[in-house]
Amino acid sequence: MYLLVEEAMSRPEASWTAAFDELVDLEGDGSWGGRAHGELQVLLAGAHLRLAGDLTAAVPRECDLCLGWFLEPLLLRIEELVIIGEGGLEATFDDDAEVWRVGPEGRVSVTEIVRQAMLLELPTRAVCEAACPAREQHLTVLTTASAVDPRLAVLRNLLQAEVEDDGSPEEESQ
Repeated sequence: MYLLVEEAMSRPEASWTAAFDELVDLEGDGSWGGRAHGELQVLLAGAHLRLAGDLTAAVPRECDLCLGWFLEPLLLRIEELVIIGEGGLEATFDDDAEVWRVGPEGRVSVTEIVRQAMLLELPTRAVCEAACPAREQHLTVLTTASAVDPRLAVLRNLLQAEVEDDGSPEEESQ
């Protein structure tokens, strides 16, 4: 979805609502995407466009524990400022000022703004549900004493060895 700057500036009202309902390509190559939908408030104030609103999204993920697929629900809070006049035909993000910049005849990719918000909102760990079947199995393995790797068993002997230390300096043996 694109917001055409020239069209936005010629609107009679300075504020309006834009409906967003799209499949967003998260990787840029069509291999992974999620659906986002909701409404965005668009406010034109002089040479500034403000996009704000809450969107909901669902992204397919693979559970890190059971390797099953599930839809990760996301709540996206969009709050972006676009400065008109200091950019080209496509809006670009100015990292230093943390704003989008676009020329007066340019366009703003709302889909790109939503894509970035979706990627930032994704949790680093993908777990299908709190009661994931693999989570219980994983916790059982961690709490079982016999689950110690045999290569590390010698370290247990070192940790269990009792060494008496009264805090005084050691004497040198001759």
